[in-house]
Amino acid sequence: MEPKVIPLPTKRHRVLIVEDQPAMRETLALLVESLPAFVLVGQAGTLEEAKRLGAELEPDIAVLDWRFPEGSGAEFLAQLRREARSTEVLVFSATASAQVVREALTGGAKGFVEKGAGMAELTKALHAVASGGIYFGPATARTLDGLVRPRGDVTTTLSERELEVLNLIANGLPSKEIAVQLNVSVKTVNSYRVSISAKTGLTSIARLTMHAARLGLIPGPHDSIDASGAARPVSPEARNSSATASSVRA
Repeated sequence: MEPKVIPLPTKRHRVLIVEDQPAMRETLALLVESLPAFVLVGQAGTLEEAKRLGAELEPDIAVLDWRFPEGSGAEFLAQLRREARSTEVLVFSATASAQVVREALTGGAKGFVEKGAGMAELTKALHAVASGGIYFGPATARTLDGLVRPRGDVTTTLSERELEVLNLIANGLPSKEIAVQLNVSVKTVNSYRVSISAKTGLTSIARLTMHAARLGLIPGPHDSIDASGAARPVSPEARNSSATASSVRA
């Protein structure tokens, strides 16, 4: 008799919802619970509760509202950085103003969807962030389009190595880890960072991340979702095409 093969369980991403409006919090909870790839592990209605549950539960993803009566989501992001936790943050905000988007992405958020975009857009964003990518809703993408053009339409040329460094920066790696991956010194990595910023006119992690998404180095706001709901990875052909292009738009 043939042995019965029992498939290994698929990983389910643990989600914490941080939202001060009860009705919206319940709606988000229902959405997460309806998605096979995710499991709801907690809900927080205040920033203090979010910080406590974030530390206790260590979720894979936090869906974070931005405006709270006692402060902003930046406090939650700052705690994640201080404690070096691996929770990825997807901001779901009523506003996608330049200031809010800049604060969120500079703080380390991997996705930003405006509430007006709806639950279908949030679902795409959840899958993208869970797959290690980034995702921006339509209004957020338009806001970022302005943020990443500080000097207008500037044509730049990045070498293949600079594109590699940009890709790793956009994926959240510090210079020391980039140096290990590329087998170069930290000083060399920092030189590449200076060169990339000089060529693109972009200095913040948020702007460089958006630029990397434009080049197809990492999933961006317009990447498609496959039938399983996961963000499709960038193909080698697309990556090579970006790496060999003679010029790109900043």
